[in-house]
Amino acid sequence: MQASEQVGELYAVIGLARAGLPAARFLAERGQRVIGYDDRPLEELGLEARRLLGLGVELKTGEHKFEDIEKCSTIVLSPGLKIHHDPIKSLLDDAEARGVEVIGELELAFRHCPAPIIAVTGTKGKSTTAGLLATMMRACGAEVVLAGNTGTPLVAELNGLTENSWAVVEVSSFQLEKAPTFRPKIAVLLNLLPDHLDYHPTIFQYWNTKLKIFANQNEGDVAVFNIDDAAVADLAHGTGDFMGWNENLRARSMVSTARLAPRAEEARIINAPQEWLGWEYNEEWIPVVPLEAIPLRGAHNLSNVAAAIAALGASMGDEVVSHREAIIEAVRNFESLPHRLEIVKEGAVMWVNDSQATIPAATMAAVAAFEEPITLIAGGLAKLDAASYEPLGELIAKRVFALITIGQAAGLIADSALRHGLSQDKVIDAHTLDQAVKVASKLTPAGGIVLLSPACASFGQFRSFEQRGEMFRTLVKKYAL
Repeated sequence: MQASEQVGELYAVIGLARAGLPAARFLAERGQRVIGYDDRPLEELGLEARRLLGLGVELKTGEHKFEDIEKCSTIVLSPGLKIHHDPIKSLLDDAEARGVEVIGELELAFRHCPAPIIAVTGTKGKSTTAGLLATMMRACGAEVVLAGNTGTPLVAELNGLTENSWAVVEVSSFQLEKAPTFRPKIAVLLNLLPDHLDYHPTIFQYWNTKLKIFANQNEGDVAVFNIDDAAVADLAHGTGDFMGWNENLRARSMVSTARLAPRAEEARIINAPQEWLGWEYNEEWIPVVPLEAIPLRGAHNLSNVAAAIAALGASMGDEVVSHREAIIEAVRNFESLPHRLEIVKEGAVMWVNDSQATIPAATMAAVAAFEEPITLIAGGLAKLDAASYEPLGELIAKRVFALITIGQAAGLIADSALRHGLSQDKVIDAHTLDQAVKVASKLTPAGGIVLLSPACASFGQFRSFEQRGEMFRTLVKKYAL
């Protein structure tokens, strides 16, 4: 879809990081006038930001106070800006009241994207599902660009796309906030879990923002729902908190599930071979990938694979059958993404980096993925209230050999586990990740697993979950036998 523009229109790009930089560059290269805003001083922005000056972009950095933003007719936001909180909220409210268009990087990219888009969203599993889907599509011979939330922004990949290629895009709620015309050819919803309440006003506002992925789809598009997630199942069936929601869905609906014994109402896949995941094509169930070929651990990852297969079928049609052997080989060789149940070291003890688990539900899925004795390293900055950690505490008490806590939420997680029966001598407050890895190396029995799955944000000790996971890798090399 292409947008018509008046050359020379003045754009404001707020935030010159992963998505803002390529957005400003894209606009400048198309002849648009751009002002880029960032709270960091110019010397901290890096070479790529300073190169914008050579394209005519005006940079306002540090304590810029949004000087001259009133002259801009369009504002482009980087994902993650807290648009529901001042001062950004007041700034954007005033701008929209003046008739200024406020959009995000995803919307900008969509308006200029020549390729059909497959968008994958959900609270967890987006990166794995999108990456696996792109891998399987390439195995079918498709030309695919993988972009989105935690990787390369779509706007940076536009020059490599044509009408004959596909864009597989991982999409966050932050990106969907200001994407009024975004319309993916295929939209995948993996799960709806409590998260990001430091950004979204309420859980339902967060979930409703996710649902914007379907808002502009029509009869020629496909919506894929992972019904292994209870909230998404309600959504797909129009029940529970989403009573009647599906009546407004214009896209063709598909459900995906990794359950080996589907409920009777999903009779269309009831005859599926129990050891395969697949999808329905022309009212016939097509087995695509055997379970034994899937290297990813955990029931949640089987659901991710099932959703990717459904999207593959929606995009490639009956080509899937002729490329099945290539698809199976691609899945068999697919490796866990960094910080997502990533095996760092194997030996007498297996060390697993799941730093991306920043909420209790993600840590629960990680713990459930292993049968071996688990030494769990958890903690950091809690993103949710204490009650949200109670189910995790119950699972820890049942399944974890030892709990090592770090960070500000150490007491919250430990207390929850102790209330549910974990022995006091199985709980160690290590304070830091360095000390936690050192302790874990001494107390974990042979045949056990040391699992970093924090259930918390990294902030307070690390700038991101990526930095936390990278530090874990370094410490494992230092302390693990």
